[in-house]
Amino acid sequence: MSRRPALRDATLATALLLGAVYGGSSRLAHLDVALLGYLAATVAACFVTVYRVSAFWRRPPSAFYARALLEAVRRPRELRRLLGAAGRDLAAQRFIARRSRVRWLAHLLLSGGTLASFAITLPLVWGWLRFEADTGRAYRAILAGVPVVRFATDGVLGWLVFHGLSLAAVAVALGATYFLLIRLRARDVSGFHLAPLLLLLAVAASGLALPATGRSGLPGLFRATALVHEVFVVGLLVALPFTKLAHVLIRPLHLGVQLVRAPGARRAACAGCGAPVAPVAQRDAVERLLAARGFRFARHQRCCSACRRRQVAAAQAELLGAQFQPRPAAPAARPEAA
Repeated sequence: MSRRPALRDATLATALLLGAVYGGSSRLAHLDVALLGYLAATVAACFVTVYRVSAFWRRPPSAFYARALLEAVRRPRELRRLLGAAGRDLAAQRFIARRSRVRWLAHLLLSGGTLASFAITLPLVWGWLRFEADTGRAYRAILAGVPVVRFATDGVLGWLVFHGLSLAAVAVALGATYFLLIRLRARDVSGFHLAPLLLLLAVAASGLALPATGRSGLPGLFRATALVHEVFVVGLLVALPFTKLAHVLIRPLHLGVQLVRAPGARRAACAGCGAPVAPVAQRDAVERLLAARGFRFARHQRCCSACRRRQVAAAQAELLGAQFQPRPAAPAARPEAA
């Protein structure tokens, strides 16, 4: 498949991001010079991530489920089902709770802490968010030039604002440590599984070290810690689309799978025994994809797995001059199951 559409999407997304940074920071007036390294990393990560995600979502099998998501948005009943599935699958992540409550909690800490870190850091890096001192012991948060909230430094909101990144780092460290111990206990030491966890732990640990070194009275130590933290964060951003962490960008596609395989979806019947098999829409999509690739299976794909095995065994027996028992049922046109 041509990579040009993915390249076009990545270029457009990066251009939009640069435009948003320019406008949201009041023509770059509110960009923090100390965060320019993070800014460059987010721009590079935007291009690479959008390119890889677009290429994946544009693959014919992925595009089939992506179209199901788009069609659901236009249909109120399916939209309600989609929103419910998104709440259960993406927000609450209940599919993990069925395996283990502890694993589910650890995954919530890891994912929630990571998303909270991005939600706090990116507006600061892009110059969208800044804080200005107000009268007395109070600050105003200004988002894209618009004052959004005023809070006291000694209040609950002020404490959360100034400690939000630390709380997120603690959540990430706890979740990543749990999964790291699980991998080590199972002796699964492949880089694909361990590298993202180690990188997340390094980002969290170096981020938690920043406040401590800032209060140490040693400016050199603080600058060194800030540099190490920046290196780890830049590495995380650039590596995001190439590691297991990219599943967060692909997981929404599973919602399209749930829509296609919903209990009320029309299901095709096996051409041999009449047993229900795949949903009609999915079967037709597979047939179109195979035909576009030049494959013709003479309705073989319309049989269930058991009938396919019998057909293969019968064909092999015929080549050997033997007789296969039981004989496979002759394909017959059967009504599709509702």
